[in-house]
Amino acid sequence: MPASKKPSKPQLETLEHIRQYIAKHGYSPTLADLAELAGVRQNCIAERLGALVKLNLITKTPSIPRSIRPVEHADDSAG
Repeated sequence: MPASKKPSKPQLETLEHIRQYIAKHGYSPTLADLAELAGVRQNCIAERLGALVKLNLITKTPSIPRSIRPVEHADDSAG
């Protein structure tokens, strides 16, 4: 039962980049797109995305390109 862990500032920035990219282009960004927006390497973005998935803030399908999507939380309570 993890405590309600909060995303770091870089993770929140990445989440915002994802939202803005989808709003502008109509489809999800790639790792390369996000790395360019953030000015960091792709492996750094991959780590951030992994953390965002664990925090249930995004979903992504490993074998499907451009599958990164923010999770919309209306009133998401487990149980």
